[in-house]
Formats: sequence, structure tokens, C-alpha cells
Amino acid sequence: MSGALGRWFKFPTLTERLRGAGVRDDLVQAADRTAFGRQTDRDIPALGELLTDAEGVIALVECRHAGAIGILVLTTRRLVFAPKPAERSPVTSVELPEVVSVSWRMHRGLGVLDVGTATGGLLADQILGTQAQTLSVSVQQAMEPPPDGPAGHRDPLEELAELRVMHDAGAIGDAEFQIRKQQLFGQI
Repeated sequence: MSGALGRWFKFPTLTERLRGAGVRDDLVQAADRTAFGRQTDRDIPALGELLTDAEGVIALVECRHAGAIGILVLTTRRLVFAPKPAERSPVTSVELPEVVSVSWRMHRGLGVLDVGTATGGLLADQILGTQAQTLSVSVQQAMEPPPDGPAGHRDPLEELAELRVMHDAGAIGDAEFQIRKQQLFGQI
């Protein structure tokens, strides 16, 4: 529970719960930028066991892959789909150098991410809002990092102005706008 009611009852935020569970910081930050159901955030601490210290978490989304519901994580080296433990499906991993194409689309109001490789690929669907589009761009950027290293810190007020323009243009929905706006307010 978040918002005023959550603060009134002093329910811990997702970030506080994850940090309390000892989850690595890059995973906490990616989870904080993501919109998903509260039942999924219980699965986030287990993701740290699937990742190496040499890879950093860029983004994550809740989705369905091969009929199983789980979390798709983009790291600096690969995409990892971790199904919920109840799904009893294997973990799927695609190394970024193997990716030959990345595309996204909307299907019945939910996002679909299609990552192609020479040997098949990964198709993830049932992604909320425009997170499939955002993840597609992030995958492309991770595949081709800038030659001078990662981008520097941007002013949250500039990002907020860009976010408002995207929302007014209809590029992002109300829910995603509110989530991202609150994250930016936390940085100001």
C-alpha cells in the first residue's frame, strides 16, 4: 500500500522492503522505476541470485514468457526471464551480443517485447503500459553503449518537463506518468 494511506499506517515502501531484505542496490532502483503488482515484488530478492557481480541491472518488467508469469530483467550483459517459483519453468537467458533484433507492439492493451536471436529469441507479453517500448529502447541502448561511457546525471526538472510533454502527446499513459513523476519528485 502506498500513498497517503500507506504513510498513515506506516507501511514500508517497495524500496524499503527490498533494502530490508538485502537486495542489491541496482535491482532496488530498477524495481522502483517499474509498475507491477505487489505479489510480484516478493520475487525480486531471488533475482539477485541469478545475477553476477559483473553485470548491472538496467531495467525489469513483469511479463509472461512461454506461458509462465515472471520478471524479465535487462542487465548490462543479458536479458534474464525468471519465472515465479510456482510456475516451475526454467530460467531463460539471452546474452546481448546474441540479439539481432528488438521490437515491441501493443496487443489487447498490453505490451509485447520480441527479442530475436540467430537461434530463436525471447517473446515476452502481458507487459503493463508502455514498459515494452521503454524496455525495447533500453535493450537497444545496452547493445550499443555510447563510446564515451554511460550518460551523466540529468537534471530531474528537465526530465519532468520531457515527461509532461510525452504525457500530453499521449506517448505514455496516466498511470506510468504518475509513477515516473513521483520518482522524479523524489530526486528533486
